[in-house]
Amino acid sequence: MDRYWLCLFWAIQTITSIGYGNIAPLTATEFAVANGLMLCAGIFWAYVIGSLVDVVAVSSKLQNEYVTRMDEANQLVKNFQDSKLPESVTGSTTGVKASKRVRRFLTNQKEHSTKNWMDDGNSLTISEEFPTLDLLSPELRRECALHLTHAYLETVPYLSSKYLSPDDQAEIALQCRTLEFAAGEHFSSHPEFGRGILIFKQGFGFTSRNLIKKASTWTRALKGHALDVNEVLVEEDFYKDKQFVYHFVNFTKVLFVPRSAIMNILEKNPVAWKECARWRYFRAALVLESLRDADTLMEVV
Repeated sequence: MDRYWLCLFWAIQTITSIGYGNIAPLTATEFAVANGLMLCAGIFWAYVIGSLVDVVAVSSKLQNEYVTRMDEANQLVKNFQDSKLPESVTGSTTGVKASKRVRRFLTNQKEHSTKNWMDDGNSLTISEEFPTLDLLSPELRRECALHLTHAYLETVPYLSSKYLSPDDQAEIALQCRTLEFAAGEHFSSHPEFGRGILIFKQGFGFTSRNLIKKASTWTRALKGHALDVNEVLVEEDFYKDKQFVYHFVNFTKVLFVPRSAIMNILEKNPVAWKECARWRYFRAALVLESLRDADTLMEVV
């Protein structure tokens, strides 16, 4: 039996590359203990090395994707016919070249994004942002969606838990999207999902209302607070040129609640509409109507 312990000891020493030292076990018990220690140490060392390799591989993949996107961006700006266009053409008020803004946006996007940045870009539902949600049971998925968005939805009075059930809030949550904007961008409606409420998660911005003779009124956008909760209820073509426009001062992430999702929920919840949303609708309509009358008066004067 001692011979078998000795053979196993020699084999483990050789495979694990521990080597043959001057200090060695002598009895069968010592050989057995040494074999166990060498196996445990070898497994632990392999785990450590594997973890380090995995970390390097993931960071390398993200960095490679970033380098690829920057190369594509450089190719894009090289084909610009004009290196800098006047503000009257671009509509931008930042005074920064578009090429510089493109590169800065990609860098900020990489630094603040989730792993889905490599695949999905800057418009994600919470299921796309957190793919684990699709693997869960409907009940657990609903609960997790509420954990992710409940605090944001509570800032919108007619979407709060005062009027909506947890199921309704979860339905809204799963239709929300995370949008990203570069410094100097402005936004009034999404090209695919139309108008909606923007709730700032990161960054800083303002809302303005374009009036006659380029006059504007400005309201600061606070992190974690919703703006335009009234006027989003008004129909798309109701004094569209007087509705809010968002302007972003730096790289910004927002939670976007589409108007279509809001109106669908309000149709299913007459109490939320009658006790809260309709009064906000009337208030927004009156504000827009007064702005039209003010412009008409200024034109007459």
